[in-house]
Formats: sequence, structure tokens, C-alpha cells
Amino acid sequence: MSAEPFISWPYLRFRGITDSLAISHLEGSECCLIHADNPLSSSKGVYLNPNVRVGYNTPAYDAVHPTSNWISLSQIFWALWENRLRRWTTTPLFKEWVVQRRVRRWEAQDKHNQEPGRFCLINEMQVLVENGWAHV
Repeated sequence: MSAEPFISWPYLRFRGITDSLAISHLEGSECCLIHADNPLSSSKGVYLNPNVRVGYNTPAYDAVHPTSNWISLSQIFWALWENRLRRWTTTPLFKEWVVQRRVRRWEAQDKHNQEPGRFCLINEMQVLVENGWAHV
């Protein structure tokens, strides 16, 4: 990924969605929103390295960085088929419709309300609690 958007003016910055949109029970990850804001994403694409595993705390990090093999071949086999079955039998259309309706309602409240990262949004709200984050 080119560093140009991060060092040229105006600087590309990580961000979250605005509080006035989040109050509609929506959430968007800064890891996705950065690509929605990056002007080079549409022409250069966005690439993901599936071998990179991260954790936001020590137990989560340890879970994805075990000392032995992470997952077995049989787990991979069954996960592939489970994924296929879920894709064949479910649809995200209703969830996407709920998000789009809430964004349209928010945008209609003020002409300055715009969210270029609509595809990053999910029907979920996270709040900060004593020991981390909680989903509400």
C-alpha cells in the first residue's frame, strides 16, 4: 500500500464513525474505514494477507499464535464446507437493508452528514466498559 495518502495533504487518518451516526446503533471499524477514505483504494485495490493474525489483548493473541499447529486439516475441511453451506443458505440483504435505511435517515437530518464507508457499517453498537468493549 502506498504511503502517499498518509504523508500528503490532506493527511489520511484512521477514524471511527461520528457519534451522531453511531447513536443509530451502527458501528464501523477503523480498519475498514481507512480504505473507504483512501483515494487510491479504487484504482490500486485493497489486499489482505490472511497469514497475519492479530489480537487486541494477550489471551486473544496467544489463541491465534499457538506453539503447535493452529488448526488441523480436518478443521479446515469442515470449515470450508460450513462456509459454503452458510453462503448457499443465508443472505446478508436484510442486515444491509437495516444499515442503509439508518444511514439514509441520518443523512437526511443534515446536508453535511455523509458516510463514504457505508460498506464498513454493521448493525451493532459497542460501548467502553471497565474491562474493554461491550456489545449492546
